[in-house]
Amino acid sequence: MKPKIHLLCNAHLDPVWLWQWKEGVAEAVSTFRVAVNFCEKYDGFVFNHNEAVLYKWVEEYEPELFQKIQALVAAGKWKIMGGWYLQPDCTMLSGESFLNQIELGQEYFKEKFGVSFKTAINFDPFGHTRGLVQILAKCGYQNYIYMRPNEEALFDFKWVGFDGSEICAHNIFGGYNTLKGTARQKIEDYLNKYPEHETGLILWGIGNHGGGPSEIDLNEINALIDERKDKAEIVHSDADSYFSGLNKQNLPVKKTSLCHTMVGCYTSQVRIKQAHRSLENKLMVTEKMMACAALQNGTEFDGAQMKRAKEDLAFSQFHDILPGSAIKQAEEDSLRLMSHAEETLDRLQAKAFFALCSGQKKPMDKQIPIMAFNPHPYAVEGDFEIEFMLENQNWNDGEQTVACVYDENGNALVCQNEKPSCTFHLDWIQKVSFRGTLAPSGITRFNCSLSVVKDYKMLSQPEENDAIVIDAGRLRVEISTKTGLIQTYQIDGSDMIAGETGVLEVFSDNEDPWGMTVSSFQDFAGVFSLISNEEAADFIGHREETLRNVRVIENGSLRTKIQAIFRYDKTYAVVEYTIPKHDIYLDVDITLFSANANKMIKYRIDTGHKLGTAYGQTAFGTQELENGGAEVTFHKWCGIKEGKGGLCAINRGIYGGSFENGAIKLSLLRTPVYSAHPILDREIAPKNRFLSHIDMGERHFSLRLAPFENIDAQAQCFNEQPQIMSLFPSGEGAPSASSILCSSKDVLVSSYKQTPDGFALHLFNTTEHEQDAEISIPSLGIRETLHFGKFELKLLKTDGKKLCE
Repeated sequence: MKPKIHLLCNAHLDPVWLWQWKEGVAEAVSTFRVAVNFCEKYDGFVFNHNEAVLYKWVEEYEPELFQKIQALVAAGKWKIMGGWYLQPDCTMLSGESFLNQIELGQEYFKEKFGVSFKTAINFDPFGHTRGLVQILAKCGYQNYIYMRPNEEALFDFKWVGFDGSEICAHNIFGGYNTLKGTARQKIEDYLNKYPEHETGLILWGIGNHGGGPSEIDLNEINALIDERKDKAEIVHSDADSYFSGLNKQNLPVKKTSLCHTMVGCYTSQVRIKQAHRSLENKLMVTEKMMACAALQNGTEFDGAQMKRAKEDLAFSQFHDILPGSAIKQAEEDSLRLMSHAEETLDRLQAKAFFALCSGQKKPMDKQIPIMAFNPHPYAVEGDFEIEFMLENQNWNDGEQTVACVYDENGNALVCQNEKPSCTFHLDWIQKVSFRGTLAPSGITRFNCSLSVVKDYKMLSQPEENDAIVIDAGRLRVEISTKTGLIQTYQIDGSDMIAGETGVLEVFSDNEDPWGMTVSSFQDFAGVFSLISNEEAADFIGHREETLRNVRVIENGSLRTKIQAIFRYDKTYAVVEYTIPKHDIYLDVDITLFSANANKMIKYRIDTGHKLGTAYGQTAFGTQELENGGAEVTFHKWCGIKEGKGGLCAINRGIYGGSFENGAIKLSLLRTPVYSAHPILDREIAPKNRFLSHIDMGERHFSLRLAPFENIDAQAQCFNEQPQIMSLFPSGEGAPSASSILCSSKDVLVSSYKQTPDGFALHLFNTTEHEQDAEISIPSLGIRETLHFGKFELKLLKTDGKKLCE
């Protein structure tokens, strides 16, 4: 039986990379025009292309060309691949973002072309999370094609997800494109190297900046087809046809993520990564808030605005944007695009928030009402903060207005006044932090009373000698005044760290933002050291002041904040510790003023669990991570666990790190050159001029150290924070109740949202154990107990008074 070789002609086109998006539009139009001409001119030729965003551009800017493509698709001459909005990064997206990419793409292609999809395609991203398997299977996909990482001779295999779901995956031969005039040679190389293969798939067409088919390649391919017709059946084809003819029996099995490759991309252009996480978080919270408002009082929203924000997020996830491999101008474009989406969501969120607060009663005289929306389906107890303006400015020297916070039943809460965001030395704007409990998925009301105190002292300094010690019952933290590092972190008397920790380490790097030639960053260059008291005073701009570098800047009955300043060569770091008095976590905020080129900066946390296992969150899953210094990627948390002990680091926009000898080493930033691409043994970047380096300047990082218990819920709350505002309601109507409830914190409600025909609900079992969870939507009369398999994702919608998948 002679082998059958499927030729898939495409034109991989990065809408953004070494160019900005407008050039991507121009190239999409040019490439699609060439492809249309080939489809119309040559019998038997088939062109394949994916990515809805490119078709949307052609539809908008060249409508006549778009109509020709629609006709070719209907005639079977043009195949639409994949069905996604674009080819995103496939390691750093949340599970919800993957679903968004698929939903946006499939809705568009179904509306414009009437097509559906069995095969997902991500040729160019730098690694693929195992969490994709379940997502693809739930969305009706059977197959997946990718390129990186390339494993010699492993073309087809059964890819198994965290939950046990399966798809057939294909690792392409020789890349997704061909240089002009080389397509025939690529086919011959495959035939000569793998003569035993019954079925083969070969991609050809000029790519990266578009291009697609060329006449010289097509003529040579057709000649080869004729020459080899007795020995091989070579056909112009598409992805679905390849998999339909593939013998899927006895395929190798893989139960891992498809990594590692280009590990520098987990960290490069951290502003993009942090903006991406912020936008993901805001989108989730806004959708939940809008759904609550719709459920509670029928508030209507402009769905087009939400869709546009989702498209902005989806575009920013492109595999040369989110990984930080694009040029600086593209970075700025993307930050602007994500800011546009955040602004859109802020307006939708404000409308939902005000609607949910409309039934609250009027406050009493001299009372400041505080409204807090909890997006989560369970009560959240924590430390919260609010800023508000006083009715009048108080100009009297020595006087300070002090706020006390009460719950709705009039019970006084633990609270403390702190410095507000502004620096306005006038008793006018107040910031108060307080300990409270928020009801599930709805508004919780607090009230604030005010009093004027003479000779008020905001700070009550704890005792300190060689260390500042905070002993708060279950939690004990000591910060060394000699080194500025964490000397002790204990919960219930058990050590969570080994020795002094919290060191900022520096590693020598090169100009390559991808990290193409490395799997880890091990070229140790030094550490940040605590600067002297005099240097600290000079750094903050008050050289004349007597200042202790390691010092308490906020302290009260709720929490203590300690600040310390460090330096490595020309780069400074301000580290701020927040130590709660009624909880067991430890927050660390790091502000880096980066001024050293070609460096990697990591934050090291020594757990003491040298024999422990490293874990990290990924899209709808938890994966074991390499624990020998290699660079790995994770989402909202990572940690090391040994027996019942362990420590996690929760973050807001850190995606890369490594684990070694019981240490968690979070990769904060790298400073390579924009889009400097290693090619053979050539110089990566010229050394005879100034070049702009990535992530030079001020960058901020927030993380929380905490034990493993309900870690996914902890990480979700740390990222999708409650929305709190001082708002004076009208007093009309009735207060809103909880919109949705879930009985288990191990089952995340990753999203709930209004749809044209009801509500959609995405639930995810975060553990490897089967379990039941009761889901309630009181306003719809829904109360059901659902059974979840290990790491199972359920995509549900409301159907009357029932939930259905």
